[in-house]
Amino acid sequence: MNKQEFDSIILKYSFTKAADIARDNGLPKFTNLSFNDAKGYVYLWVEIDKDSLTIVYVGKAGKTLKERCAQHASGFKSSATGKKHAKRFEEGFQRGYRYALYARKSEFMCLLDEHEIPSECIEELVFIKKLSPTWNFG
Repeated sequence: MNKQEFDSIILKYSFTKAADIARDNGLPKFTNLSFNDAKGYVYLWVEIDKDSLTIVYVGKAGKTLKERCAQHASGFKSSATGKKHAKRFEEGFQRGYRYALYARKSEFMCLLDEHEIPSECIEELVFIKKLSPTWNFG
């Protein structure tokens, strides 16, 4: 999508840039982190190629974004899915793509008479359906 389409989605759903994703010794690394210690986020990994932006992954952070990024960093080295993501990042970096992480604080909701239910799990599913990020499907 072009920058205008991307900015429209980011604005409409209150996402803000939370980090850059850089290459560090062949692995993705979250840099320029700018998020707080709040819990419950939905986040996007965005692939940037000149004037084209592609949302490649939608995820959730039940705890803080910092903790979730640390889990991903560990997974890039040790888990099958993490290694697959690291390989995709590396292929993109080799093509000259840049990457960024955008996030939105999820709301709490009332469900079945229970208050303060975090909604990041539901929001993640909705954004995956809405945005069809390719890395979530294989």
